[in-house]
Amino acid sequence: MKKILLTALLLPSLASAAQKFPPEATAALKFNRWYISQIMSGKEPLTDYAALSRYVTRGTISKLRAMDKLDPNEYDAPDADMFIKSQGYEDDWGTVSARALDYDAACVQVYISFGKKRDHTVIDCMVKEDEVWKIQSVAGAEIMDNLSTE
Repeated sequence: MKKILLTALLLPSLASAAQKFPPEATAALKFNRWYISQIMSGKEPLTDYAALSRYVTRGTISKLRAMDKLDPNEYDAPDADMFIKSQGYEDDWGTVSARALDYDAACVQVYISFGKKRDHTVIDCMVKEDEVWKIQSVAGAEIMDNLSTE
């Protein structure tokens, strides 16, 4: 009973902490949580263009479709997954966190880390498309935190 009561008391504070992120960070988190959950459950989200279209710009999806049509014997295909910048994943990568934001002329860069230790990080370049924050591109990175949930 104490555990249930403690959980009930902590849940609203955790929910409000998640709501403090800017909308572009929230959109990046939502995408990466969905994406890694798909991979961890054995699905191939990289070619699920309908599902990706909720999170990824039309231009990037067009480029993904074009890459998918290339003959791998003629063209070098990337070794790492485009969105997680890795060839595989760790068991704790279901834990996804937003760590930092950086603004530039091209996009809002949201730094997303995977795992409890947050030792694998990508940078999602977020842009608005039809009034919705979406991923335009992704890069890998080593970063320092500048966002907190406190």
